Amino acid sequence: MYNIAEKLSFQIKIGTNDLGGIKYSTRPGDPRVERVLNSSGPDLDLIAAAYADSTWDRLVCVLNTLEKCEKDLGLRFSWPFDDSAIANFIKWSSLVKKHSPSTTATYLSMIKIIHELRKINSSACSSFISKTLLRGAENLRFYEPHVSQNKKVMTLPLLEIIGHEIANENWCEKSKSVVWTALLVGFWGSFRFGELLSKDETNFHVKETLLWSDIKFVECDSVIIHNKIPKNRTPNGEFVSLFEYRNVNCCPVKALYFLKSLSDASKNGPVFEFDSGNFLTCKKLNAIILHTLKKHIGNEAKAYSCRSFRAALPSALAAKPMVGNKENIKRWGRWNSDAYERYTRLSHRMKRRLFYQFVAAIDDM
Repeated sequence: MYNIAEKLSFQIKIGTNDLGGIKYSTRPGDPRVERVLNSSGPDLDLIAAAYADSTWDRLVCVLNTLEKCEKDLGLRFSWPFDDSAIANFIKWSSLVKKHSPSTTATYLSMIKIIHELRKINSSACSSFISKTLLRGAENLRFYEPHVSQNKKVMTLPLLEIIGHEIANENWCEKSKSVVWTALLVGFWGSFRFGELLSKDETNFHVKETLLWSDIKFVECDSVIIHNKIPKNRTPNGEFVSLFEYRNVNCCPVKALYFLKSLSDASKNGPVFEFDSGNFLTCKKLNAIILHTLKKHIGNEAKAYSCRSFRAALPSALAAKPMVGNKENIKRWGRWNSDAYERYTRLSHRMKRRLFYQFVAAIDDM
């Protein structure tokens, strides 16, 4: 049999299962941090811990982009950047690379962060001339043909199609279970997949990746998942309850029980780990979603990704105002701190009632 990575043309490296071999995102002497700050030393460890692993990756990406800009323009920018350097970058990004104004603005904000981390003047990044150039880029954008890249919300019928395609793939049973269970947990729990999956296929962070110890199985028909570091950085994380879905073969609880039976949960590794020792990532899952949907809906499949799952249930409930209300939508989606504080006061039994309100909305669509 092909494993899931081979089937989708991913390059897999066998990784260690030893928790002691984990590469932490804030490990001392991280070369990304040293490159961004253009310095080294033990005092950088706290600075490294101030930003998520993905943020350091983006900052390094910005530095690589600046080098590409310099090469294309035949220039050499001096730090700190002056208005001329910023103007050249904005024009290159907008007119040569055809980046959207929002992308260019994001680059500028990251360049500003790099300046401030290096303790040098960052005023050119947010000067009047830089804002004026960005406004010009936005105005020019109105005259260009533009195809919306907004991601669509995942629906239960589409999820069933993905499940059918996964079942028919020539993957081993464990690979099928890893992918299918991740999709179900993301769908029914309105999770950001970055809160569940490892950032890297060969390494994981114990504080950011869903481990078996983060799942409590309750009353045979429900589970409580500890989301340790949600995006809002709520102290001690948040707890998300999932319950049995009986109507079609899309039950997150049964899927978790089955995956557990195929895994060595006693070692307390990541839940979504393949037999090879590699881990499911958002990049890999996005490719699977595209791969399984494309044969059914063609190029429209590109509008679906991991981001399509977070708003799936709240969107279904919003479409049925007689079934639920705005308060419940916010509670389940955990979109702001106020709603989250009310949500955490709900008992597991009350969450069960709310979950089946979502089920009623889903089944009636």
